[in-house]
Amino acid sequence: MAQAVVKKEESAIMVVDDDILNVGTGLEETTTDDYSVPFIRIIQSGSPQLNKNDGKYVKGSEQGHIYNTVTSECTDGDQGLIVVPCYYQKKYIEWKSRDNSGGGLVNPDHSREILSQCTKTDKNKFVLDNGNYIEETAHFYVMITNQDETEWQQAVLTMTSSQLSKSRKWISQMKQRKVQNSKGELVEAPMFMFRYLVKTIGEQNDQGSWYGWSIGLDKAVSSKPFLIEASNFLKGIRSGDVKVKQPDQEGVSSPVSDDTVPF
Repeated sequence: MAQAVVKKEESAIMVVDDDILNVGTGLEETTTDDYSVPFIRIIQSGSPQLNKNDGKYVKGSEQGHIYNTVTSECTDGDQGLIVVPCYYQKKYIEWKSRDNSGGGLVNPDHSREILSQCTKTDKNKFVLDNGNYIEETAHFYVMITNQDETEWQQAVLTMTSSQLSKSRKWISQMKQRKVQNSKGELVEAPMFMFRYLVKTIGEQNDQGSWYGWSIGLDKAVSSKPFLIEASNFLKGIRSGDVKVKQPDQEGVSSPVSDDTVPF
């Protein structure tokens, strides 16, 4: 399943003869290894997107902006994004500390049992004997959309450390949402039936300050084509057709050192 970016605005659609369309798209031999589902991150004070001398610099980016790791687009955190969650997954990711060869991703697919091999520090970090650390990470596979649900894009929103409490709260809210089935029974609603507004908010503790996620219910999804795309996204993740490549070192840097990441 390819990442979808769909626009139905009249000005954005080209009308093409069927004879041309019947030739194909030229993308028939692509696989999930040939494209990337973007992660959406929060730009922090030490993020490379703020550094003009870094290859990941994004002009106009600011702390608290929401960053797309594929398009390099930034969205004002006060404005936020409309997202529809489609699937949830908890991962235990092994990272190399920046003090160890500059840091970077080691293994994104540990099971929870890896925590039993770790020592928990006084700063709540799970550290392996080799010096690498394990980051408990909530993955929300979402569809970013616009107000009238006429365009959308697949993405992944992650939460770690102090943000995990927000993950638990969000999941609890989603599990409480009900819909009526064909028999008139109230049942738990699929998570992709509701939209949420994702913004960023300034936070701090005795380890430093940073920007975290702020998530609130927007409204129910009203577009049937969107619901179909969202359900297909869920099916693709569950079947393994949609694969996500974890960016090295989260794509944006931590607001403080690896040993004191507060979020």
